[in-house]
Amino acid sequence: MGSSTRRTLTSDDLYGFKMISDPRFSPDGSQIAYVVTTIERDKDDYRASIYISPSAGGDARRITRADARDNSPRWSPDGRHLAFNSNRTGKGQIWLIRVAGGEAWQASELIEGVTAFDWSPNGDSFVAVSKTVTGQVEEPKDDKKSDVKHITKMRYKTDADGFLDGKPRHLWIVPAFGGEARQVTNADIDDGSPTWSPNARDIAFVTNRTAQREMNTASEIWSVTPDGGERCLVGGETASFEAPAWSPDGSAVAFIGNWYAGAVGPHDEHLWTVPAGGGDAVCISAGFPRSIGDSTGGDMYVGSDLRPVWSPDGSEIYAIVSDAGATHIHAFRSDGSGNRVVTSGAKRHTVVAISPDGKKLAYIVQTMTEPGDLYVSNTDGSDERRLTHLNADLLSSMTLAEPEEFRTGSLADNVEIQGWVLKPPGFSHDRKYPLILQIHGGPHTMYGHGFMHEFQFLAARGYVVVFCNPRGSTGYDEAFTAYTNQAWGDTDMPDVMAAVEWAVAQGYVDENRLGVTGGSYGGYLTNWLISHTDRFRAAVTQRCVSNLHSFYGTSDIGWFFGENQFGGNAWERRELYMKHSPISYVERIHTPLLIIHSENDYRTPIEQSEQMFISLKRLGREVEFVRFPTSNHDLSRNGKPSLRVERLERIAGWFDSHL
Repeated sequence: MGSSTRRTLTSDDLYGFKMISDPRFSPDGSQIAYVVTTIERDKDDYRASIYISPSAGGDARRITRADARDNSPRWSPDGRHLAFNSNRTGKGQIWLIRVAGGEAWQASELIEGVTAFDWSPNGDSFVAVSKTVTGQVEEPKDDKKSDVKHITKMRYKTDADGFLDGKPRHLWIVPAFGGEARQVTNADIDDGSPTWSPNARDIAFVTNRTAQREMNTASEIWSVTPDGGERCLVGGETASFEAPAWSPDGSAVAFIGNWYAGAVGPHDEHLWTVPAGGGDAVCISAGFPRSIGDSTGGDMYVGSDLRPVWSPDGSEIYAIVSDAGATHIHAFRSDGSGNRVVTSGAKRHTVVAISPDGKKLAYIVQTMTEPGDLYVSNTDGSDERRLTHLNADLLSSMTLAEPEEFRTGSLADNVEIQGWVLKPPGFSHDRKYPLILQIHGGPHTMYGHGFMHEFQFLAARGYVVVFCNPRGSTGYDEAFTAYTNQAWGDTDMPDVMAAVEWAVAQGYVDENRLGVTGGSYGGYLTNWLISHTDRFRAAVTQRCVSNLHSFYGTSDIGWFFGENQFGGNAWERRELYMKHSPISYVERIHTPLLIIHSENDYRTPIEQSEQMFISLKRLGREVEFVRFPTSNHDLSRNGKPSLRVERLERIAGWFDSHL
């Protein structure tokens, strides 16, 4: 389609995008299974199906077609079956389907469903994660039962699950082809992320069995035998580890994390190994100047499996690394002697898999103009080939804004800040455009080469969209990430304002029509900016933090996150918490403000926005408050599709009417 006949992107285009995740090689390496997620507009919900593509390229075939979410495809060891997690019967359960074709059947019947699973090496069973219900008999519904919540534990709610029901998640052995499931672990806290050893004698998993687990944030790596014998592989009160992966010979377990649980300030994630029988953990990425993992912000899901991947000979371990807006695959020597970069370019690489012969890698690639597709390459990154073009037809019908990267100096001390600008399609140097500054959450995440429907939508509405990685972001060195510690607002405001001033200096921005928005920490910094400058004509604060003191006690992470960021609890450091709370400066706000929040947000509770709204109303300032029902902190990423579209239109409408 010629560029003259292409249209610009709209909020409704959300319904047309296809999202890809979770590639998995077949045991013989000839095929790759993966998940494609779409939106069913008439049902206002997501659907996920499993596809299989030849790893050498060729036509893919869809093997699941249910009106459901089919996720987590896992090949049987003999390659004849695929297991997957599906909500076809309500809660997620393990289902099986023959690769050759036919109908799927349900393999697990755990009352509380299954949240994760792994095949046993001999293919006769699964290890599954499920909540414990006495006797695994579903309790009859009692309409007269009180909804009163009697709370005795610090962790009584999460943003993902809402109010917890007191049933911890445990490991279960589930026969693959018929039989009764049996419980393997039985602690008073969640177990998760299980993976079988190659000899089937042990299962590694993540848990917190420390004595002070009610009061700490430790995350340990344990192993358990199928008959329930447990061993701590690496742990303790300061352990912060996840994503265990067995070496091919079963002699060691690789994992990701650090020893800074409960410590003050952010610390890089590293890659580790520990002997299978326990012993001293070895950091094989020691001295590596970047954090392991994908910390890229985005509103198009492409999966986030952090588990490291061993080469078949055990000599290397592949992991994703966040680096200056890009995420790349690195191969680390398992003896800690070095690493090599596998992929490169202005891309987001994520969710890596390796062929059984160790010659090929499969991964998802996303860019600022491509929502994500499946690629394969040699293990040195050569001969990269694209296997899918999921959104080619949709993208060919529209003109997207092309990103331009820039570097500028912080207004505080001229430290280099990386940023990007999206200009409206049809951009002309003869015009001056309104600008919207976007600020990411975290604060320890990063903007980069992930696809952002929201940014493209605002550019299509005629705005210059500017976004950057101020200090506090990941993807740079640890000192850069830690710079905002105990100094929120003061240290990052000069960095994001430098991006605005850079854009104004280019000559195509109307400096009298500047807007700012952001969510979570981005909502916090939006509040901070408009309470410390009148530079912006309009602002939209989303799922914000306004009062760090009350956030400490109302957020699902408030108490330990507050102590991590501000060096102590809210009563001992009351003055510091309030000094860095935007609500303390609310009387200075004159910028018209739209507040957006979700009713079921337990990460940054809606009371944070209520404080801003009531205070500004009492002051007689221009402010409006939009509350989204049924949604949590992740509305913009995986909330109900119609609400995601309405959110975009509310944001654009506010800026349209004020800029």
